[in-house]
Amino acid sequence: MERSKKEKVVEELGTRLKALNYMFLTDYSGMSVAQITKLRRELRSVDTEFSVVKNSLMKIAAQGTKAELLKDKYDGPNAIVCIYKDPINAARVIAGLIKEIPNLKLKAGFLGDRVITPEEILRLATLPSRDVLIGKLLGLLKGQPQRLVYVLSGNLNKLMLVLNAIKMQKEQA
Repeated sequence: MERSKKEKVVEELGTRLKALNYMFLTDYSGMSVAQITKLRRELRSVDTEFSVVKNSLMKIAAQGTKAELLKDKYDGPNAIVCIYKDPINAARVIAGLIKEIPNLKLKAGFLGDRVITPEEILRLATLPSRDVLIGKLLGLLKGQPQRLVYVLSGNLNKLMLVLNAIKMQKEQA
């Protein structure tokens, strides 16, 4: 590859890496073209990109980005999984395809400023999606004021019952 092409690839890759909050690093050795194409298609459906990257170019492009956290993992045949939206959906796709494509191996990844292991990436796949988690949180937040009103009204009801009982006792006496 010519130097000018390498510089252009590094610049484009660096721009992509700066925009990322989530990325997984995979080993694609032994995968067929059909398997890589299937993986790319599945990942594209969840706003994620699978790219084979030359390690030397990746090390240069990763400087000053969050991808620099993984610099010690840039050895052997690597591909990056650039996640633009929800990392849980990307982890689900990869976890599902690892069963079909045994040569696909996760190396590491990052979520924000935190490096994660392959086991943690697969654990991400078992979590509910972001939308489901937000829905559950909103349900909890909505339910708390209703429970508070119920508890407080229960005490008021008991107070009213006690006062009525005292009133009846005085009327009978």
